[in-house]
Amino acid sequence: MKKKNKNWLQETSLKITDKVTSWHHKFFTFLINKSRKSVWFTLVLLFICLYEIAEHFIIPAILIWWGLK
Repeated sequence: MKKKNKNWLQETSLKITDKVTSWHHKFFTFLINKSRKSVWFTLVLLFICLYEIAEHFIIPAILIWWGLK
């Protein structure tokens, strides 16, 4: 029974991750295509990229540091 629950959780997690990844890919592709013709979309793309860097690297590093403090 435990193995079945583990597989279900793993499959569900992979499905959710796949949906998020697919959405990010479509969103960034849209922004890249729009930014080729518009300075405004270029700035939006820049700030979205900076946010993604902060979300995935800077914020977790701060939280880890804070937790170990």
